[in-house]
Amino acid sequence: MNVEPRVDGGGMMNYRKNLERKARHAERLAREDAAGKLSVHAPDLKDFSISIDETPRSGSATGGTRYIRRVVIASAPALFVLPCSDPRCEDGGYDVTAEFLAALAYRRTVFEGQRSCPGRSSMHDCGRVLRYVATAAYHDEKKAPS
Repeated sequence: MNVEPRVDGGGMMNYRKNLERKARHAERLAREDAAGKLSVHAPDLKDFSISIDETPRSGSATGGTRYIRRVVIASAPALFVLPCSDPRCEDGGYDVTAEFLAALAYRRTVFEGQRSCPGRSSMHDCGRVLRYVATAAYHDEKKAPS
């Protein structure tokens, strides 16, 4: 049964946003599948967490965001794309996959970095800044290369 979307009361806009959200979700799943599993890229990884501190561009009224992401290694994809927390930001986010996989390949136990959001908010660059500190533990206690 094919149902036409309702046009009244913003229904068409909600329908379009729903389609866009579903397309983004499908794209994300395809990227995760293509990346493979984290357990394959870092087989000795035992524990992994990321402390995230995202702050607005200077002069913005929107506040910052802080959280810790604990990675479930057994099921995690080898893809680290963190979303921008500004709800008005379009095409933003932070792809830190290359940095994370390189640090894990070198068996780093602590590594950090920062990125600016490449998205746009209204008529301006988003400009939010993500700072992260990642902590990893490995199954054997070999030291990371110097």
